[in-house]
Amino acid sequence: MDEMTYVVSKYVHRDLQPVAEKAGHWLSEFFALKDVKKVVIDIDPDLDCWGECGERDDTEDATYEISVNPKQCLRDFVATIVHEFVHIKQWESGSWDGDGEAEANYLQYSVADRMWKEGVL
Repeated sequence: MDEMTYVVSKYVHRDLQPVAEKAGHWLSEFFALKDVKKVVIDIDPDLDCWGECGERDDTEDATYEISVNPKQCLRDFVATIVHEFVHIKQWESGSWDGDGEAEANYLQYSVADRMWKEGVL
């Protein structure tokens, strides 16, 4: 998954863009998302929630798009990216219970904290 993840943003986030990019690359490997072409991470302060994720049209150059609100502390920002990557993993594997939120909520902070422990961030 070389260079699979990139960040698009309406606003300049000099501090958060590198964090999102590093997290995205690491999470792609961590969740073994081998068939995903690209994930767009949009840092959007106008988002009315902490984060959301969706599949993109087959005609677009990316498979998924994640939107993350930057108006949260850094740990929560990274945990939100993890949360949305869990949903991508669920869609790719075709495996989740209910709406998938329980697994995403369960993993978001433990996986985010692991990134710091492993020196990713």
